[in-house]
Amino acid sequence: MSVVDEFLSVKIPSVIYKDDCGYCYETMYNEEGELSHHLNVCLSCYQSFCDAHLDLHGHVVQSALNEHHDFFLKLSKVKKQASEERTEKKLKLEIKEKAEDEIYDTLWWLVKGGVCSVDYTTPGLDLTVQDKVAQILRAHSKNFEQMAQSWQLEIRSCKHVESFQMPPGPSDNISKCCGKCDLATNLWLCLHCGHVGCGRQQVGIDGHSHALKHFEEHPDHSLAVKLGSLSDVSADVYCYACDDEVKFANQDEWRNLLAHWNIDLKDKVAQEKTLVELQVEQNMNWDFQMVDSQGHELQHLQSSKEYGCGLINLGNSCYMNSVLQVFFNGGVSKWSVEGLGDFPVDVVYPSTNLKCQLIKLRNAVVDNPARYSKGIRPSSFKACLAGSDEEFQSGRQQDAMEFLSFFVDALDKKIFNSSSTNPDDHIRFMLEDRIECNNCHGVKYISQASEFLQIPLSESEEPQNLIDCLERFFKGETLEFKCPQCKKLISATKYSRFQTYPNTLIINPSRIKLDNWIPVKTAAELTLPGVNPDDDTRLQLGQYKSRGFDSNNETLLPEDDDSAFKPQEEALSQLMEMGFSSNAGTRALFHTGNNDTEAAMNWLFSHVDDSDLNDVFKPDSKSSDIVDPSALESLIAMGLDSKLSRKSLILNKGDINASVEWVFNNMDDDGSIEEEPSLKKTVQLYGDSNAEHAQYALRAVVCHKGNSVHSGHYVAFIKKVIEGQSKWVLYNDEKMVVADDPKNIEEIKKNGYIYLFSK
Repeated sequence: MSVVDEFLSVKIPSVIYKDDCGYCYETMYNEEGELSHHLNVCLSCYQSFCDAHLDLHGHVVQSALNEHHDFFLKLSKVKKQASEERTEKKLKLEIKEKAEDEIYDTLWWLVKGGVCSVDYTTPGLDLTVQDKVAQILRAHSKNFEQMAQSWQLEIRSCKHVESFQMPPGPSDNISKCCGKCDLATNLWLCLHCGHVGCGRQQVGIDGHSHALKHFEEHPDHSLAVKLGSLSDVSADVYCYACDDEVKFANQDEWRNLLAHWNIDLKDKVAQEKTLVELQVEQNMNWDFQMVDSQGHELQHLQSSKEYGCGLINLGNSCYMNSVLQVFFNGGVSKWSVEGLGDFPVDVVYPSTNLKCQLIKLRNAVVDNPARYSKGIRPSSFKACLAGSDEEFQSGRQQDAMEFLSFFVDALDKKIFNSSSTNPDDHIRFMLEDRIECNNCHGVKYISQASEFLQIPLSESEEPQNLIDCLERFFKGETLEFKCPQCKKLISATKYSRFQTYPNTLIINPSRIKLDNWIPVKTAAELTLPGVNPDDDTRLQLGQYKSRGFDSNNETLLPEDDDSAFKPQEEALSQLMEMGFSSNAGTRALFHTGNNDTEAAMNWLFSHVDDSDLNDVFKPDSKSSDIVDPSALESLIAMGLDSKLSRKSLILNKGDINASVEWVFNNMDDDGSIEEEPSLKKTVQLYGDSNAEHAQYALRAVVCHKGNSVHSGHYVAFIKKVIEGQSKWVLYNDEKMVVADDPKNIEEIKKNGYIYLFSK
């Protein structure tokens, strides 16, 4: 079989990995008009690789699958000269988005066994070969497909879809242009009669709304499909009566309907962008200007080993970019993934493997950043890391602090779970809670591994000082708990201390306050040591070192069953008189503060369908004895779930504002508190117990501007040595600039969301 015949016999999928090389961030785009960038699309597995990594791909598939992948379509896109672009422009008043073919010339070569026998210059080439190449080029890139899916709104059926009747009789072939004008793109097929009309005019899309006018003339013809959107995995169906996108839930019915109009979805590839895809592109190409207080451009830095390289915004991914920069670019002292070594040879699809993506990201940002002067798109890394997580796989803005915790947790579980050298341990430390009964003065010590300190700010908009906030945090608080010695609910004093100190301490100031019980982000100025680049002042934390249990002067509270939760007898009796079981009543009182029969009854009515309502109730005594009932009542009074509220109070050490924020950010949490026995076995290894070493210099800051941590924009500031002086470098997605303007210091003070201090 000839190379051409073999190529024509290849079945092209609708989605192909062709954004960049599977092992690096090389692309097929040549911006300077030079032919130096290529991608080779493997016609066996439909992944793409640069020339430098073809041998690695061949070695991997031979080793893992005992296969020989040696047939590739080599692609290169070369930017056209300005004069060429001008000759192809159409004189139109409306704004029109350029098609990629208007900007780039596409060059291609068929390579078999390392030999190119057919290419774009081959004379007398069959048009079917050109069509096959075009089909590969039109296939959605995997990363773009993931972005489109993440932005996809939940599209439902409607009454017009549910009552739709198949049109009677045979159908004619549908028109290839609008029935009212000569437009051949943005065409919508009426599913009721087969009329073809153009859609509405939008930015980048021509249209005269003739499909809509057809509906206005025939009100019972409400359903239409965009012809250019049709493929075996996509379709834009619109209901003009509902004025909304809809879908046919029954795919067999949908395929039969299209077959009635002589449309076969088999091997069909979408020809035009959907509205969702257009929105994705706008977000992916979003730009942001950075100037100083005089309006002058800040000094841009070139990609290098000293400064790393930029990370391009994928559409609301600035939260991820900022966190990755501080981890990979020196914000976390001694943190590194160099220990991962080279790419594993047993992973055939590196774009779907998190370890491969970490190595790929490390190679670009740390080892060879100068290669990527315009930044990189960490889209396959984001897809691998997020996995099936609904929020982080989406294109919505996220909380950078939540992402930091998610990132660390994912690396712990998926990459370093069996490793003795986990780089995340550099941010871990042991925090010790000391609880003293104010009646018998018995004490209880609880140690837990932590990765950051969440420090509440006062609700005042006046300037605040981080040192004062830390003093308030470590001063302690008064709460109520069930004392196992006194056998009753009683006042206790609780305060936290460092049992050990991390190499890098992450501090998250809680900038959320409640405004009419609605969490609102504040921009109170926070003064902190080391914020000015030439300020060598260090954060001293040795005074907050735990002394540990003093056997000469303290008495430990007993650890026995008496410390377990016990329902208030009168309230439980009243609930049982209403017909509820003892187990159900106990469960309700536990979740509502144990002193309000009416609240417990309301809880029972809202959980009457719970399958475990009448099962024997065994609460977690460790957590139940340190929750302030009044704080729990406050959260429940806001309409928040009681179980979730209890968990939030435990995780946030009784801080109501922080607990409210946590609940709003974790509405899909089931409220259960997982035990991590593996963590308990190794907690003693985290951090340094020497208080003399607890002196920290501000190394990096993640800043956020916006009214909510789930909107707005995130950037990172990292201290670097520039021309012999310590200066802040601002990482704003793909841009890296010297941030030596007073305006930048004010941003760090007012909008700092994550502060990283290193020893």
